[in-house]
Amino acid sequence: MIQSKLAAVIDLGTNSIKFIIAEKMPQNTLRTHYEETVEIRIGAGISRSQPSLEDSAMEEVCEAIVSLLRIKDYHKVDLIRIVATSAVREANNSKRLIDLIKTKTGIQLEVLNGEKEAFYIAQAIQLNPDYLTIGTLNSIDLGGGSLEWISLKNNRLEKALSLPLGAVRITEQFIKDPNKAIPQDTIRLIEEHVISIINENEMLLSPKCPLLGSGGAFYILKQLLNQASSFTQEDIRRLSLASACLSPIERIDNLKIPEKRADIIPAAFITIACIMNHFAIKNIEHSKSSLKFGILKEMLGI
Repeated sequence: MIQSKLAAVIDLGTNSIKFIIAEKMPQNTLRTHYEETVEIRIGAGISRSQPSLEDSAMEEVCEAIVSLLRIKDYHKVDLIRIVATSAVREANNSKRLIDLIKTKTGIQLEVLNGEKEAFYIAQAIQLNPDYLTIGTLNSIDLGGGSLEWISLKNNRLEKALSLPLGAVRITEQFIKDPNKAIPQDTIRLIEEHVISIINENEMLLSPKCPLLGSGGAFYILKQLLNQASSFTQEDIRRLSLASACLSPIERIDNLKIPEKRADIIPAAFITIACIMNHFAIKNIEHSKSSLKFGILKEMLGI
């Protein structure tokens, strides 16, 4: 019996590192062997005009990657890729992180541009058989530094945009004191900014087409809404206001928001609700079709 090859991806995002090991199965599907998320905010300061990665964060990232590579070796993984997105591609000292990772692991860090990031998310969506028969499908992937919008028609990528609407970025830009509740006038400023970015980039969503949502904010929405697989605009609007009127400590205690995301979750919820309201979209479906699955699809020839 021929043993299937295993592939691993380390996805270095603005707010966390995501790690997955998977193999190709019959019918061109993926089987996950191991998955882990390490909460490290390497993208702190991403909203600055000249963002740079802090030395301490880079060292922490390298330590986490070395630890994840030990897990990769334990599972006897054949293929490995390490990729980075918004925070690293915008940092003026990203070469230092690339060199550090290369020195400590021997692996070249791939810094994806926004278009490539969106492309891989589209590839991940194409892995899901539930979406194969849908004519036009839209997806938003909300990260810490950026929001990727993908439009597919007949399961083919039609348009993709990477927009500067990540939750860390929006929080840093608009929330003056992240340790306190967020005033109503700040919420309005965030909403105006989101609509401005949407209009500038000619993003279009039809209320008649299904909308998928991926990223950490949608996992938290699922937890807050009793493991629901889809969320209404009203649900998200309610939770955006409920989280905004609390301090981060109160969000942790009252809403059970994960500690590492308690400061940024209102910005994420406000952004999602604003997009849905702007395009008169009533529901959004939680999707697991994230970047790492699209990269695995390419690595394993699916």
